[in-house]
Amino acid sequence: MPERAEAATESLRGRLAEPEPRAPGPASRESAAPTLTWTPLGGAAAPPATEPDRLGEPVASGGAGALADVLREAPGLIAEAWSAIEAAVRAIRAGLGTSGGEQLDVYGRDARLSEAVAPLLDFLYSRWFRVEVEGAGHVPAGGALLVANHAGALPLDGPMLHEALRRERPHLPEPRWLAEDQVFYAPLLGTLFNRLGAVRASPDSATRLLAEGRPVLIFPEGIQGIGKPFRDRYRLQRFGRGGFVKLALRTRRPILPVAIMGAEETLPLLGKLPGGLFGVPYVPVTPLGPLPLPAKWRIRIGEPIQVPPGAKETDLSVVESVVEATRSTIEHMLRELLGARGGVFLG
Repeated sequence: MPERAEAATESLRGRLAEPEPRAPGPASRESAAPTLTWTPLGGAAAPPATEPDRLGEPVASGGAGALADVLREAPGLIAEAWSAIEAAVRAIRAGLGTSGGEQLDVYGRDARLSEAVAPLLDFLYSRWFRVEVEGAGHVPAGGALLVANHAGALPLDGPMLHEALRRERPHLPEPRWLAEDQVFYAPLLGTLFNRLGAVRASPDSATRLLAEGRPVLIFPEGIQGIGKPFRDRYRLQRFGRGGFVKLALRTRRPILPVAIMGAEETLPLLGKLPGGLFGVPYVPVTPLGPLPLPAKWRIRIGEPIQVPPGAKETDLSVVESVVEATRSTIEHMLRELLGARGGVFLG
């Protein structure tokens, strides 16, 4: 009897352990459910995990990969930022006249200071403003006049256009930009810009630069361009009396119109404070003081505008027509750049 009871118990256990047969028919929800796999953006499906992730191991994913890229670049970015800060300190000291000045050329540029400040310019150009350049191939050898719109409470467009040509056309003689008297009178800024390559705007200086075969960067709006309020951004001001056209007629050099987008948002002019104490017409009020916002820059260099052969600088009708042609071309290029803009800061 005990043997029979034990056999019956084992038989019952076996039946309970066996799965119940299912009637033939449509697949159940459980059997139809697909195996979920995660597919990273732009990549193939990841294979199912064969074992649980160990604590501390990164899980392969698009977001984690992007984060890993950022972390890999972080030391380099930090090093670049620190080099830029050190260069900014050297620039401030130079602007105050407490350093540099040992190797000045005839225009006042300090080659040693330019080399020391290069990390700051590189950081601003490549990382902060992320400058994009079009049409640099239009700049000919032998000297030319690059005529650009002027913008921003502090005139950073001169150094940035200078840097763009230095990078895009390294085989040309180093370009120089002409700065109005008010910039040269400004404390710290005037000395610093002069040491970095700015030349006081005058016909004699420009003629000499062109004779050296240099690209000469001109901002005919002058102080009116950088002094306009933010609500008037990208509205060109008067182009002076056509001095750049007279210069082109005298030297027989071409004029290249240049449109610069981004400077208006980098240092927007929000107001003006009296500047008589500092020897300047006004002190600009900007969102972060002298610190620029990281607006994305785009620079477009147009095709050369040749002055009429045989025309003279005393022919005012010719001067006016070339001024208007240059101004309208810059306006047209600005409208195109603004129309294609993806974003002010993200681009």
